[in-house]
Amino acid sequence: MIPPPPPFLRICPYSSCLSFITMKTVARTETDLLTDLPNNIIENILGCLPLRDVVRTSILSREWRHKWASCPDIVFDFWFDQMFLGGHQLEPLVYQILKLHKGPLLKFVLQVPDLKSNPDIDEWVRLLPNNTLQELTLHVSRGEAHRLSSHLLSFQHLRNLRLYNCVFDPIPGFKGFSKLVNLELQRVVLVPESFTTFIASCPAVERLRLIHCTSFDCLELTGPKLKCFEFNGVFKSVSYKNCPVLKDIKLTFSSMEFKRGNFFSIDLVKSLSCLPALEDLQLQAYALEDLVEHEAPNRLPISLNTLKNLHLSDMYFAKIQESSCAICFIRSCPNLQRLNITAFTFDVVDAVADFLRSQTSSESLAHLKTVKMQLFSGIEAEMEFVKYLLASATALEEMAITPQTGSIADGGESILNELKQYPRASPSAEIFSPRASEILSSGTIMGASMCGCVNLTS
Repeated sequence: MIPPPPPFLRICPYSSCLSFITMKTVARTETDLLTDLPNNIIENILGCLPLRDVVRTSILSREWRHKWASCPDIVFDFWFDQMFLGGHQLEPLVYQILKLHKGPLLKFVLQVPDLKSNPDIDEWVRLLPNNTLQELTLHVSRGEAHRLSSHLLSFQHLRNLRLYNCVFDPIPGFKGFSKLVNLELQRVVLVPESFTTFIASCPAVERLRLIHCTSFDCLELTGPKLKCFEFNGVFKSVSYKNCPVLKDIKLTFSSMEFKRGNFFSIDLVKSLSCLPALEDLQLQAYALEDLVEHEAPNRLPISLNTLKNLHLSDMYFAKIQESSCAICFIRSCPNLQRLNITAFTFDVVDAVADFLRSQTSSESLAHLKTVKMQLFSGIEAEMEFVKYLLASATALEEMAITPQTGSIADGGESILNELKQYPRASPSAEIFSPRASEILSSGTIMGASMCGCVNLTS
């Protein structure tokens, strides 16, 4: 028989989000529909509750006393720490809950603040059932990276794996996680050669995030089902092998170490051009600077024909190489529909504005429908860049200008009034400035009528 929860888990019945279930409604009667629900439905209900409330159900009735022990999800996270843990130690609590748990365990999350590397983590992992676990999150938030034991590799039913501040080096001969769909590694120490083999042995991965992990000389990815890839760190080159459905890529470089030699940018573009399904790309503008050595500002000999959405971040309009290469890259995306530029400019350089002013309109922007300019300061180079886009985009529907907070005295009204005077290749183009409180965090451009914009259509 499963014993009742330990004393420090017997929480006051009046201090939880389960207060809507009163003792009266769960009293055992012939109309006690909640208790009579099938076990799988009860498990689904418990799986939607915080861990402390799952354990609290043991006080509802005799029939509910042990149901908490079969909950398919065990989550120790920030809310558990803040709302329940209090002065209790985490280690004995985790041990007891895992030892008392019965039935299939599908999800285990260990993500409490101040968790340091310690041998208990490996012991907890050994207590997890390797024949049912589908989702595992281990977040070591403080101190040195935790070296994971090889027992982690026994969870062959994993679909979601998230590791933070760990050392992950699969043993030689490991055949991968055949069912893994989502892989997220943050501040994880990797062996680049081993990681290449590992990711190739996980053929079902659809989403991959590598954030501030080990630097790569050459990052080689094999993913027949890979759809989304996000990278924040350093690599000198990247190779996509057998990635036929890779649609969404976000690349952020945490240092300038990758900028060695004049071939990084062109090699990066070549690797992207080999992806037949690529539609969404987010990239720092300075990663394209080397294109100036390869025909910029003209259109590149390589085209990204499938790309529809492009976000260039950290666009430094005071640097002529960056501006010319950005235009070159945009021209090389003939089917681009949405363009997002996040500026990063504090200086005024007349040569950049003169260069942009000299650019003639391009037919390669014929499909561009939406443009979003963020952190816009209104310097001449930025204004000339917008003028170029307006003169080239024959299908443009809307352009959103978001001023940089505090850099423009009148909130951008004078900038918008000047932009109104620029000629537009598209007669239906609207230029507006979303109110700061209504800018979507996702980066989506809202219609003027929806967000109270200043509509400057003539």
